[in-house]
Amino acid sequence: MTTSPAMILYYDEVSPPVRGVLLAIAALGVKDRIKLEYIDLFKGGHLSSDYLKINPLHTVPVLRHGELTLTDSHAILVYLCDAFAPPGHTLALPDALTRAKVFNMLCFNNGCLFQRDAEVMRKIFSGAITDPTQHLKSIEAAIDALEQFLQRSRYTAHDQLSVADFAIVATLSTVAIFVPLVTDRWPRVCEWFAVMEALPYYNDQNRVGLDMLRKHLAGKVKL
Repeated sequence: MTTSPAMILYYDEVSPPVRGVLLAIAALGVKDRIKLEYIDLFKGGHLSSDYLKINPLHTVPVLRHGELTLTDSHAILVYLCDAFAPPGHTLALPDALTRAKVFNMLCFNNGCLFQRDAEVMRKIFSGAITDPTQHLKSIEAAIDALEQFLQRSRYTAHDQLSVADFAIVATLSTVAIFVPLVTDRWPRVCEWFAVMEALPYYNDQNRVGLDMLRKHLAGKVKL
């Protein structure tokens, strides 16, 4: 007789925050320790009465672990590091300085880059805009800021891979559907993005969901 995994992740891979978490789970090698529960966003699964009891914010991802319920992807990413990254692991947060650097860039994604992407996406799916090209300046400004951050370190938070990179690449790859990443304006962003795309788990954990989202967007706007 087997027991169910203690952790449950509610997800839909069309969501950038979900894809950031899936990248972290793959990098930590713990997919077999987390049960995945699919919530179909485009069929309103996040609005069902049962799901609203789990997350009244009706968003994904959600991580449940015993009595703990985390409803923000960035909180989930930090928790996964604390739960699964042993000392010496690339994703470990061994001291206050490392944690602060990673947390800072998670906040950049959460409060800036993702919010600007989400605003455009909401308007597209509500039918408020059909041509996003006139609504991208704030997103481009966020990528300008990311370029400056990447001038300071090899990865977004510091000189080694962190969960901040997963959160940001999931958002940036979504943004890139509308905003071509050009080396003339964003050389370091493009260099870093290529490194992220080369990760062995990138295609399965990010590109698959990204392609699914692209198909949904194709019915709303010209890509």
